[in-house]
Amino acid sequence: MSLGKLTYFPVMAKGLQLALIAEHSGLGWEGQTKGRGEGPEDWPQLKVQCPFGQMPFLVTPEGLSIGQSTAIANYMGRKADTLGKTDAEYAVSQMCMAEGEDLFGLLGAAKLQVWQTPENRLPAEEVEKFWTEHFPRHFACLEKLCTASAGFTSTGTTVGEIYLFGVLLQISLMRSECLSPFAALKKWFDTLASDPKTKKVIDGSSAIGTLNQYFHNA
Repeated sequence: MSLGKLTYFPVMAKGLQLALIAEHSGLGWEGQTKGRGEGPEDWPQLKVQCPFGQMPFLVTPEGLSIGQSTAIANYMGRKADTLGKTDAEYAVSQMCMAEGEDLFGLLGAAKLQVWQTPENRLPAEEVEKFWTEHFPRHFACLEKLCTASAGFTSTGTTVGEIYLFGVLLQISLMRSECLSPFAALKKWFDTLASDPKTKKVIDGSSAIGTLNQYFHNA
């Protein structure tokens, strides 16, 4: 069984989470990255294949084009049976995914994207508030939820957990110590980070190839 072909830019951003979910699914999948060139296979010409004119998008073996990151993630989870073993685990997994989206939104609000020009970036003291106030507040909430032996659920690898991990990884690449005060969250994160399937995506040897960091150190 194949999940289909995942297409995104050659950056982590929203693509890392989906590549991780696909790799952890145990199912076959294809991946490709596209630039903003003018060739027939470059991103501008691919917009017509996307339901909302955005990447990432996944084309299933049946030819269905799925847009929106969380929709793609949940489709993969349904195919791989990683949405959660119980209704409660499904709910927790979905909370993790939604929290991943909130954290990604904070990264954008802090204007930490690599493409931000110096004049558009926030003053250093404002950026620092994200690290000392906003991110820790979210991490503390996650810590309270991370009560299962494997993480947030009995497996620690539901689709929502992996999605959350992908965002946390991008945050930790900027400040590696940011999760250290949160013991349970850090333990789950480190366990998932050491998984060979995770390493395969991070080192660029998965189906989608190399995905570069989307945010700059701040």
